[in-house]
Amino acid sequence: MQNNVFFIGLGNMGGAIVNGLIQSQFSSENILFLEPNPEAALKYEQIGLQRVLSFEEGIQKANVVFICVKPQIFNELADSWKVSLDPDNIKLFISIMAGISSEKIKQKLPHQEVLRVMPNLPLTIQKGTIALANDTTSEKNLKVAENLFKNMGTTVQVPEHLMDAVTGLSGSGPAYVFDFIEGLILGGVKMGLDREAAKSLTISTIEGAVGLFKNSNQEATSLIEMVSSPGGTTVAGLQILKDNSFREILTKTVEAATQRSKELG
Repeated sequence: MQNNVFFIGLGNMGGAIVNGLIQSQFSSENILFLEPNPEAALKYEQIGLQRVLSFEEGIQKANVVFICVKPQIFNELADSWKVSLDPDNIKLFISIMAGISSEKIKQKLPHQEVLRVMPNLPLTIQKGTIALANDTTSEKNLKVAENLFKNMGTTVQVPEHLMDAVTGLSGSGPAYVFDFIEGLILGGVKMGLDREAAKSLTISTIEGAVGLFKNSNQEATSLIEMVSSPGGTTVAGLQILKDNSFREILTKTVEAATQRSKELG
């Protein structure tokens, strides 16, 4: 029998997790949600989710609670939740909020179990990366979370103090990749290709490169050398990346997102 899962907030990532659960054969009837936006709520009601009108109603019916609200509003919301919590009926709260530590969440939700996770958007197509903080909760709770996410992609366990780094790398990472994809497409268009051809070439090239990297025992630098002939086209392109500090820019990108995650906490 499936546990009932209660979602507080169904923004982009909360909705992505719901879609991932449904696609992995989790029954929509076992998913409850609290969403103040009527239009957003209607979309999920139409696919069979149970809408609740209060935190109290949701917490009474669910075993697992996903906190999918913006970290900036968590404190205010959590203050209103406390009165509905029963210290003798402990729930597992799974937080996807960037920057908010499990310790701070437990301060607001005393006597409850808390697990911090950081998923990313590709979980909607079962290609997600989901990091779980493995040092702040029990092995039982980790197994509950892994079971929920098991068909959405790859789960990775890390100490909680590294969750900000995870946020900066894999949580935000799809956006960096999409930006990279758009840059390659625009380059192809600038050189005369129509957009659809440039898009197709870009996608297949990236998929092929990622597949080769995953299935080889070589580091990225070795594979770069395999593609690069002395004085050839690849070297000419790589020189532009080097001249513009491409790797350093990516490193700084992850650093900036990681720092922002810390600031949100």
